[in-house]
Amino acid sequence: MPPTLLPDPSRLRLDRLRVDGATITVVMATTPTRSACPLCGIASSGVHSRYVRTLADLPWHGVAVTVQLTVRRFVCETESCTRRIFAERLPGIVAPYARRTARLSEAFELIGFALGGEAGARVLHHLAMAGSLDTVLRVIRAVSLDEHADPRILGVDDFAFRRGHRYGTILVDLERHRVIDLLPDRKPETLIAWLKQHASPEIISRDRGGSYAEAARRGAPDATQVADRFHLLKNLTETLETFFLRHRSALREAAAITTAERTPPESETLPQDEMYQGKRKSPQNWQQRAEEASLAKHAARVARYEQVRTLYEKGADIADIARRLEMSRRTVYHYVRMDGPPERRRLGRRPGSRVLAPYEPYILKRWKEGCHNGTKLWREIKEQGFAYSVTNVYRFVAHLRREGKPPSGRSRHGGRICQGQGPTARHVAILTIQRAERLEAV
Repeated sequence: MPPTLLPDPSRLRLDRLRVDGATITVVMATTPTRSACPLCGIASSGVHSRYVRTLADLPWHGVAVTVQLTVRRFVCETESCTRRIFAERLPGIVAPYARRTARLSEAFELIGFALGGEAGARVLHHLAMAGSLDTVLRVIRAVSLDEHADPRILGVDDFAFRRGHRYGTILVDLERHRVIDLLPDRKPETLIAWLKQHASPEIISRDRGGSYAEAARRGAPDATQVADRFHLLKNLTETLETFFLRHRSALREAAAITTAERTPPESETLPQDEMYQGKRKSPQNWQQRAEEASLAKHAARVARYEQVRTLYEKGADIADIARRLEMSRRTVYHYVRMDGPPERRRLGRRPGSRVLAPYEPYILKRWKEGCHNGTKLWREIKEQGFAYSVTNVYRFVAHLRREGKPPSGRSRHGGRICQGQGPTARHVAILTIQRAERLEAV
């Protein structure tokens, strides 16, 4: 059935709508003239009385909805039935004794299974669906698991109840991609007992553990045992690594050719000092990023201040503002009492953060000459009059290493390829089995 404002327009009649503050109240009544007795199943048309059920329903455009549904009690016309009076059932709309519509309960289940208790409750609050952590967990626990047919292709692997302490066995239907059972341990006897209670699968995919192999032989002797994809790729990687280890000279030659092809001409390279002061990254980039982050944070604070002032001037109380903006009451009180928007908090200079400025040209010169030892550089500038700790030099050198050209000429992510020594055999083996869309240029 396509989505509609009413849970089921074919069985419900909309009488009126009423807006009460931030809630929409929908007054409805049932329309079928007959209803089946839940005990004997015989339909009856004799109406005994009516009563009103109050239900929560899906919100309308972020506004909470309450349903006041008038339902009827019927008289069972079957003389042999022990149930004389029964309330009409509304399958697909609301369950007996429920306080939420069926579609709202489905939303609770979906959010609960996807996010869990606390995160699910927070999302429900933002979506105008009232529900606490305990409510979400209670809905999850009430869901009955469907019975699964015996799998034709069974996946067997271990998992951790508590890593390093207690492990169990997970059984997966690999055709339907669904977990069908969890066993309390990894013992062969437990898996054998499970296999004997169910129809023998045609194929069992498992890891290379001997216990699962023994259990599969004894519990399902006619099944074909195969290694799962993870261990197949692991075996392939190890085999390729052994192969490439025998041809390390070829890897080095290939890396040397690749490096020569990718090395730019000398005219395109910049001197070391120009690289830090030109268009490329400079040691001062970290200060620019900190300043930009400070400006963005201040803009967010000003926007929050404006929201608080707007709501307060419209008559909202402190508690309501704090709840709607998800702020503490203390912060709301602080913004209300302020005469104007909050001022930006200037970045506090750490002691000695710029005391290194007169010595930076010398450090860059020594860096270009090949001295990359922070302690040695500190001792040299200390002899020139630098009177602060070595931490200032360490910090500056760390920026050079992180944002400048790597001192040894190595690629930061390419291992030893840029030195012409060739990548490791394991690196090449891993690249070989990667999917083409996941490969990146080195």
